[in-house]
Amino acid sequence: MMRAAFLSALAVIGFANIALADDNTIALPPAGHTIINLAVTEHKKLTQDILSAQLQIEHEGPAPVAIQDKINKAMADALTLAKTYPTVKATTGGYYVYAYDETPVTDVQTGKPVNTVKKWRGNQGIQLESTDATKLLELTGKIQSMGFTASGLNYSLSQEKSDSVLDELMIKALKALGDKAKLAASALGKGSYDIIDVTVDGASPQPQPIYAKAAMMRSEAAVADVAAPQAQAGESDVTMTINARVMLKP
Repeated sequence: MMRAAFLSALAVIGFANIALADDNTIALPPAGHTIINLAVTEHKKLTQDILSAQLQIEHEGPAPVAIQDKINKAMADALTLAKTYPTVKATTGGYYVYAYDETPVTDVQTGKPVNTVKKWRGNQGIQLESTDATKLLELTGKIQSMGFTASGLNYSLSQEKSDSVLDELMIKALKALGDKAKLAASALGKGSYDIIDVTVDGASPQPQPIYAKAAMMRSEAAVADVAAPQAQAGESDVTMTINARVMLKP
């Protein structure tokens, strides 16, 4: 609320000094005045605090019912396990079951494909997210041991952590804007300045996924205990940009 009131006050300063010839012309300053556009950007690097993992279970076979049964049971077991990790949020992703033909065989005499056996494949994903990286990685390893494959692992910066520095960056940017306005006034031989309007643009960084290539299928015989994957948090750059029109006065 204080920030909004402060910016509203800045926005109205100096408007009374601008003369409009008519409704269809550009606003012109009084004689001896100069209007300039200034931009200032402040930024701060913050350690990323949210870790996300994406995994999927996939099966194939001659009939869709058996495939769906395996996927459903595996997903139920994974979600039950995830509930024992209260600091980790688990959500399910897309569920796909489809038919496909095995590699077609061509008749060497006719050059035409012979009938192939139609098979079915299905998969469903699960997403994990937490600020407790140790627990998330531990859970991810256990779910991988259940036959799931990892398709993504990435760190990101939470909105709460990003928002926590925006006011600080705004204050720094506004002070820097004032310094720029004074410098511009001095360089152009003006005695003072008024800030006519201000636009504030605080940007939170978007997460940068680190994708792990997942195997298309895993045989049940290949499922074994899997060590917990490793992940190291990086940094995200939070920025605050101030754009303003400034009137330089004699």
